[in-house]
Amino acid sequence: MPELPEVETIVRQLRRRIKGKTIASMRVHWRRSIEGRPGEFRRRMLGMTVATVCRRGKYIGIAGADGTFFTIHLRMTGKLVGEPVAADRGHLRVSFAFNDGTMLHFVDARKFGRLRLWPCRGAACPGLGPEPLRDAVVLSALRGLRTRRPIKSVLLDQTILAGIGNIYADEALFATGIHPLTPAMALNAGQQQRLAEAVPRILKAAIGRRGTTLRNYRSIDDRSGENQEHLFVYGRAGAPCLECGTPIEKLRIAGRSSHVCPQCQKMPLAGGRRAHTPCASGLRPR
Repeated sequence: MPELPEVETIVRQLRRRIKGKTIASMRVHWRRSIEGRPGEFRRRMLGMTVATVCRRGKYIGIAGADGTFFTIHLRMTGKLVGEPVAADRGHLRVSFAFNDGTMLHFVDARKFGRLRLWPCRGAACPGLGPEPLRDAVVLSALRGLRTRRPIKSVLLDQTILAGIGNIYADEALFATGIHPLTPAMALNAGQQQRLAEAVPRILKAAIGRRGTTLRNYRSIDDRSGENQEHLFVYGRAGAPCLECGTPIEKLRIAGRSSHVCPQCQKMPLAGGRRAHTPCASGLRPR
């Protein structure tokens, strides 16, 4: 599933591509891609001029000059393309035609992605936590934790911080030497501060590299991201840690995969003491 950096990359490209254009027609190829009533969705879309494109967590938001607002949640295999390639044509779900003759197609092989019309922008995506792109915001969320859930599960909880997924949670925890099974409330002040600094830094670096492409993610201009070339632990199970050489392990935490260096990210001992002194080769992202 695309995470915050991938969605932000798409939003920036989409903003350049469709802002100021008017939807002249649309076609729903698979009605369940629309949450709610497809007829109402189509009626509100026709004649809508795109005022802005934004992001909220992992959602793409499109606002019309008339106040119309809808979101696109790509989920596992959804993508937006201007011109579908041959492999896309059997997976077209929704198509928009603009007044200048350009097109935008929602393609989704596994049919999990959804488009949803909201009463207004302010009412969209209720329950999402704050955006994790500022140190102070992340630190405030971490300091408020009173749960023994693993910190990895907490980082994936969209009600606490919106937009973080498996890739960037694993990378942030590695960057700070925190084991993903560490109870959230057991983090000390120093760990909270380091994690609060690492999360925005890693997300912003990935945005600058157009996100991470592992399987399905492609930007609107059909380009893959570059951040996969800069991952330290995610997707590297069995490979040597780039910092200490220990093989990366893959764990299952609350049904989700997690990647960890057992040497650089040891579980804390009883009483909150660390089981080791973190490696200090300097390779870990700062």
